[in-house]
Amino acid sequence: MKKLLFTIVMFMFSFSISFAFGKDMQGCGSDCVACHKITKGEAKAVLSAVDPNVAVESARHSHVRGLYEVLLKKDGKTSVVYLDFSKNNLILGRIIDIKNKKDVTRETIDENSSIDVSKISTKNAIVMGNKQGKKKIYIFSDPECPFCTKLHDQVVELLKKEPQLKVYIILFALPMHKDAGWKTQSIVCKSKKDMDSAVKMLEDSYHGKPVEKIECGKVNYAEENKKLAEKLGIGATPTIVFQNGKVIMGAVGTDEIKKHLK
Repeated sequence: MKKLLFTIVMFMFSFSISFAFGKDMQGCGSDCVACHKITKGEAKAVLSAVDPNVAVESARHSHVRGLYEVLLKKDGKTSVVYLDFSKNNLILGRIIDIKNKKDVTRETIDENSSIDVSKISTKNAIVMGNKQGKKKIYIFSDPECPFCTKLHDQVVELLKKEPQLKVYIILFALPMHKDAGWKTQSIVCKSKKDMDSAVKMLEDSYHGKPVEKIECGKVNYAEENKKLAEKLGIGATPTIVFQNGKVIMGAVGTDEIKKHLK
């Protein structure tokens, strides 16, 4: 039983797509919203059977008829799960609005995610843009992540239009990218003496070009950055954090970044 509950909790804080349909779905005519309600306390009581330590931030009707949307926070991470109107069935996964081509679950998570930027250490960051710039963004990236490459190209274009923008790129290696660890270490090592060359190394890595392997003593910069990301609840790349703590995941375009810079 404990193993089953642990598995469910892990899925609650992942972004994999999964589906569950409950046979006990209840209805009440054409206006289900009018007679089906849920409170934070009710949602907490239901989900405590799965994980008594999870924090329920909000509970409301979802975009899909017959489902409640429950916003959760645990270990610094924001997640969304769904309950059917019977409150007997937990649905894990993401809701995709096909007509409008948007990830409804992802949008909810982004809208409710924030990080205290004072806790972001930039001592191992790769810095781009105006070193004295008043506008700042923090990008958590992986040197072998294709989506990070796409975002980086957008940022390069944005820097041409935003003279006050300073960009901190904090590299940490995802397990799926076998060379990302030593590349992160080498790029950060280079940045300690020559930031421009470090930026060039990173861009070479993004675009599949060879990267020099550099040794720089006993300090494991790659591991330090990984621990920082974990402490902040960041486990995917690219992730952008704005000065007000707003968090956005994914390779968004320049217009989206500019909107949040304001």
